[in-house]
Amino acid sequence: MIFIQKYQKYFFINLIVLLCAIFLNLFFFRNLISAESTSEYWDRDFHKSHINIKSTTGKFYAYIVLLFNENPHFVNLIQEDSISPDMLQKEGFHIKEYNNYLESIKTSEIKKLAEVMLNIYLHPNKFSEKSLETIQEELSKYNVILRFSKVKNSGSEKIVLDYCVFGRKEPINISHPLFEFQEKIFNIQPFIYYDEFSTSNSTFYFNMIYINPEEVHNDYLIAQKIINGKNVDSMFFVGAKINDNIRYCILHAFKNSKNIKKEILNMFIVHEITHKILNNHYNYYDQVAGEELALLSTIYLSPYLGLSVLYSYLDYNRINPHRIAAMNIVRYFANKLGKPGLVDDPTEMKLLTINDIKKSTREHFNSMIKNIK
Repeated sequence: MIFIQKYQKYFFINLIVLLCAIFLNLFFFRNLISAESTSEYWDRDFHKSHINIKSTTGKFYAYIVLLFNENPHFVNLIQEDSISPDMLQKEGFHIKEYNNYLESIKTSEIKKLAEVMLNIYLHPNKFSEKSLETIQEELSKYNVILRFSKVKNSGSEKIVLDYCVFGRKEPINISHPLFEFQEKIFNIQPFIYYDEFSTSNSTFYFNMIYINPEEVHNDYLIAQKIINGKNVDSMFFVGAKINDNIRYCILHAFKNSKNIKKEILNMFIVHEITHKILNNHYNYYDQVAGEELALLSTIYLSPYLGLSVLYSYLDYNRINPHRIAAMNIVRYFANKLGKPGLVDDPTEMKLLTINDIKKSTREHFNSMIKNIK
């Protein structure tokens, strides 16, 4: 009898433990599904394909930089002190080390390409512009994104690298809403840290922009929280604390949206493409006017989402090109629509009709472009 009571006691204890374990697993599984469902667009693929500098392709990249730029930084990232300061003093050290690397390559496709790269460096006259473009495209399959450039040096020709990035590039498939230029622009996604790719920008390179996936994801999470009525007081949307104007615009921007993150990504892309076109086609680099034109472009693309960015810029706690650009747009709307009160309180801008917003945006954009031609 004592044995049975004791058995029953342990049975109930084990049953309670088992039920708790099942509950915790179900809770974890539900949250896991929820977390997976929020990663609906680009960062899942991006992080999945993230490749270490110590990988085969990373090593290939590092030695290309060493060969063409005599820069040992990335080689030393792979193996510390592979190239010592003393070695740097020896003439031709980079060619010698590159040849040593060639001997170590096990992958036939990469070895063949690595040999071509050495040939380009040593015998630049053998390669035409077209053949170099073909090699550039082939290298991109191995996560080496570069651009060759021919230069004259003391009467002889030399091939240098305009840029060389370890990563991948994705073609931009959306057109600018207000410019008519059709050109091939890529979104560069580096696999290692570079100073110039820390925040979203149009980059120094004529056909590439950089969109920081963390910035896109942050603004996406904020939009989701606002839509779900959650607290966002401690968060920053496009660098500003969320206020009532931003909340209103986010709610209206995504009222019928099926893919919020994609729309936010497109907003970032259009913003940076605007700068890229201004640089490439107009040789125009004025910071305030550039931000104004980029902001007008995003407002025209998606009025409420664009206005949420404008309200963020207006709420910056210091005067900078973004804030000045937003203030200029508010002044234009105030004059154009006969609403001088907007200058002191731009709250009512979000209450304008979509037609008024888009019409005034296009007119202001066109007048600015006309003045910089």
